[in-house]
This record gives sequence, C-alpha cells and structure tokens, in this order.
Amino acid sequence: MESFFDSWVARLDELRSDLLAALSRRPDSVPPAIDALLDHYREYCDAKAHLADTDVLRLLSHSWLTPFERTFLWVAGWKPSLVFRLVPQCNGGGGCPLSPDQRAAVEELEREVVAAEHRISERMARAQEVMAGQAVLEAVRDGARNRVMRAAAADEVAQALLAVVAAADELRDATLRRMVEILAPAQTAEFLAAAAELRLRVRRWGLRRNAQQPA
Repeated sequence: MESFFDSWVARLDELRSDLLAALSRRPDSVPPAIDALLDHYREYCDAKAHLADTDVLRLLSHSWLTPFERTFLWVAGWKPSLVFRLVPQCNGGGGCPLSPDQRAAVEELEREVVAAEHRISERMARAQEVMAGQAVLEAVRDGARNRVMRAAAADEVAQALLAVVAAADELRDATLRRMVEILAPAQTAEFLAAAAELRLRVRRWGLRRNAQQPA
C-alpha cells in the first residue's frame, strides 16, 4: 500500500495541475479533467476496499500515512463535512460564487452529511465496544486453548468494523458526488483543485515533520 500511495499522491499533483491549466486556458477541457481527478480518487477507494477484505485493522490505522496525516482521519478516511470548507463561499461584499439555489442545496447537503456523520460515529463507538466485549476478552485470555472462540471473536470484530467503514466510504462518495452535481463545472474544478491542494500540503507537512524527528 505504501508504494501505491506514493505513486497515487504524485499522480494527484499532476491531475491538480492539469485541472488548473484547463480552468485558466481551455474551458472545454475542464469536464474531462474533472472526470480524470474523480477517477483517480476512485482508484484510491478501490485500493482501500481491497485492503479492507484482507486486513481491516491496517485499513483503520492507515499505516502508510505519516502520524500528522493520521490526525485528520475519521473512520478510515477523510471526514465528509470537510468538503464544505472548500466550496466557494460568499465574500460578504455583495458577490457570491454560488447562486441562491446552489447555496440552499449546499446547506441542505451539509445538514444531511453532519447528521449521517453523527450516526456513523455512534456505530463506530458500538463497534469499539464489540472489540472490548466479553467474548473477545475471553478469547484473548484463553489464548491457544480455544482457537475456535478466538476466530469467532475476531470475525465478530472484523464484521462490525467493516460495516462501519463501508458506511463511511459510502457517505464520502455520496457527498462528493452530490457536491459535483450542485456546482457548475468551473466551480467544481476550483473545489476539486482546493481539495487536492489540501491533501498534498498535509502530505508534505507530514513528511517534513517526520524528517525533523530525531533519529
């Protein structure tokens, strides 16, 4: 996953540059550039989904990220409500990149997303309770003496976690998809470029902090 992510980040930087170039010089190429960037995000989601099938605990820990990057995680990924900080906002001086209908749609979407995040966070709390449940604790204490109990307890934990991660991924995808539906192509390009830039900066900051740590 580490090598995949390094190449994925490098490609994200290229696609962000392509999107900004299209926005400033070739408006007709903005939609294809948007599609390319969205496809790139789906590649990352697919890689995470494959990892979830084999090692859900590693997926939750995101070991391929720096410690600084991991501070931004919410249920094995980015928090959907973060996108509302990246949408073009009214400047308070009479100008606004969004139309009234767009503003209303974004505000309604934000209310729905925040409520969904709350529900998923509650599900994650319950899944964590499963991890500390009696069956799991007994299985750990029994050690090799009861492999069947250990396997059943581990499966119970994995299934609970996978269900929550799947719900969070679905919310992330739905939030991004609905935001793109609300925004015009140029607005979408600015929004996606800002999101990519944030992701790249967090990565650079994390790597810089790692390099500054004493050996």
